[in-house]
Amino acid sequence: MNYKILEVIKQAARQQKVLRIIYNEKDGSTEGWRYVEPYSFSHDEGNEALFAWDISKNGIRRFTIERISQAEVTHDSYNPRYPMEI
Repeated sequence: MNYKILEVIKQAARQQKVLRIIYNEKDGSTEGWRYVEPYSFSHDEGNEALFAWDISKNGIRRFTIERISQAEVTHDSYNPRYPMEI
């Protein structure tokens, strides 16, 4: 578990700031920077994951924490679409 990335996610959620992440897909590919609104965590099958609204895909997505290689809090705020659980 990358605790630094986990703390960045929590900071973005607490401040309701858009999170910028690099996410590595199962096949090792990446789409580059993705901008997401963090909402909650889940624990299933031993994996911790983030549920977040992916702005470019216009939908909620599940991101396995261990596959997030970079995370940064942006200056952009968001109004929550769902209850915040972080």
